Amino acid sequence: MPAKTMILNNNLIGQAMFLILFILALLFYLERTIFLDPCYAVFNILYYRDYVSEAGRYAAVIPQTLALQGMKMELPLKVILGLYSLSFILLYYLVFLVIAYGFRLDRLALAVPLVLLLGVKYSFFWISTETHQALIYTILFYAFLTWSLRFKPGILFWAIRLIVATGILFLCFYSHPISLFTVLFVLGFFVIDNKLWLKPDGYVLASIIVALALFKYFTSSSTGYESFYFKGFGEFFERIGYVFHSESLKFIKTNILNIYLFSMILFLVTAGWYVVKKQYLTLGYYLVSIVVMVLVLFTTFDIWYYPFIQEKNLMGLNILLVIPFLKNVEFNTERRKMITQWFLILVFVAGVNHVVDASWFYKDRLGYIKELVTIGRKYPEKKFILPETVVDRNRLNVYWGLAPESLVLSSLDGPDSSLTMYINDSYGRIKEGTKLDDSLLLICAPWAQDLEIRRLNRNYFNLEHSAYRTLSEKDMVQGSDISFYTNRFDDISFKAGNDSCRKDSTGNSWFLLTSEFSPGFYGKYSEMSKYPAIMITAQVRVFPLEAVDPKWLSLVISREQDNVVLEYYHGGVLPPDSLEPGRWNTLTVSGIVRSSDPKDQLKVYVWNPGRKKTGMDDMEISYRLTN
Repeated sequence: MPAKTMILNNNLIGQAMFLILFILALLFYLERTIFLDPCYAVFNILYYRDYVSEAGRYAAVIPQTLALQGMKMELPLKVILGLYSLSFILLYYLVFLVIAYGFRLDRLALAVPLVLLLGVKYSFFWISTETHQALIYTILFYAFLTWSLRFKPGILFWAIRLIVATGILFLCFYSHPISLFTVLFVLGFFVIDNKLWLKPDGYVLASIIVALALFKYFTSSSTGYESFYFKGFGEFFERIGYVFHSESLKFIKTNILNIYLFSMILFLVTAGWYVVKKQYLTLGYYLVSIVVMVLVLFTTFDIWYYPFIQEKNLMGLNILLVIPFLKNVEFNTERRKMITQWFLILVFVAGVNHVVDASWFYKDRLGYIKELVTIGRKYPEKKFILPETVVDRNRLNVYWGLAPESLVLSSLDGPDSSLTMYINDSYGRIKEGTKLDDSLLLICAPWAQDLEIRRLNRNYFNLEHSAYRTLSEKDMVQGSDISFYTNRFDDISFKAGNDSCRKDSTGNSWFLLTSEFSPGFYGKYSEMSKYPAIMITAQVRVFPLEAVDPKWLSLVISREQDNVVLEYYHGGVLPPDSLEPGRWNTLTVSGIVRSSDPKDQLKVYVWNPGRKKTGMDDMEISYRLTN
């Protein structure tokens, strides 16, 4: 078959790509909307009945339009969530249509769907992040500049180019600050690629970009998201020495042969193209831009983040990889054109595969939230406080979003099914003096702890006439205690290191502890239970033979692997001042332990870091199944 017949229409390829994106957005609409920021955004739209912007990113509210209109039409909550998931893809599709059919830059238009899936897996589900929008507007900015080369000479068309380009720059900057680097790159690339360095347009637009960046910097809240990014940019030279310790660098290295494989291929092919074509100026600009942006990203995002955040942070590099490839790597022969085109299709298909693979994480996360909601339905209250010890961090991943997530998920069957669950952890600690018995109080997020139940949209949520109920670990388990380990220390010959059993005047045998760690259970989690999550309860009687600080004598439950502590609970005597030498006291500890790895080790023991002489007796360990 001739190679020419294998070449497809770029516009049709783009249409097919967006059809798949629309299908994914609809298929995974719950996974994309009942998740952290997207869910918080949906809740705010329904609560305030208006557009809601964060950190002054006003352009980012555009995709909220469909959800707002759905709310005004009183459409079901599921429909609103579906519209919100689709609205982002619709926005990007409109940009694609403008570039492909308005500007007639069909090959460059493919940058829109490719940027959304290149090096992306988990962040496809973090739809409300403004980074995606800033990158799509950057492509629009470059495409407009390219199209404007067709304008007739003259002051009128020059002014039109400047005004429209500035408008797009406003869209970029009022979406996300990463656009500072992406728009500067594409502007410089446009000037060099078209040899326009003697024309004033590029310098005027560069001045506007710098002015916008400075304006955003000086008008941003000192404690907001924008200040975080600008602070990271500003501390570039201070952090550059620690770049090799950056978590973003570690993330790329870990995934270089996975989600970033095609990113690396695009980079190598484009750089090789410039070398072969002897376009050394463009090559130098290309390489320097990538190095600078990589260093900025690595120094700005130098702390640990979840994969979906790391992917989002690094997505700005897609602009530097995709646009030069699509603009410059263009072959003359039909066969090579066909290979390039099918390579781009392969890049997109690989991204789709990554997204489908990541969907199982989000499905499991939704399943876990449903489990928590089911537990809440057992009680008459509709509002719950959960200590962080009772939730599974591995499945929930991030705590702060549970309140709106549980509210939205529980309300899918109707407003009367609504309930909300807030995790009272160190980050989201409930303010002192909060009246949890107030039926009008709604705690939605760590920074939104005083919303009003009366302002909720009754078409979707109903939490009225309910105070907050705090769920304990016992509320999260079912069935009776299953005894697993008992040690009465009745064997007088029993020894552990230099410590051994003793017998008192009544004939009772007990264990004298002088070491840091006592006898107890030391084995694999799988030896105790085949279930993935259990609540372990342990108690032991202790008899200090000398003064001991209550903080330095405790009963510990620890799940570990390769000497790394994965879960840890410790408990002592209550009240602490009751721990007195010369009399028996009881230490207790309990905690929900989760494990799906057969290599996980479980330890339950008395911790005696002061190595004080302490008698111990009657150690008992039991567990109950979680709901």
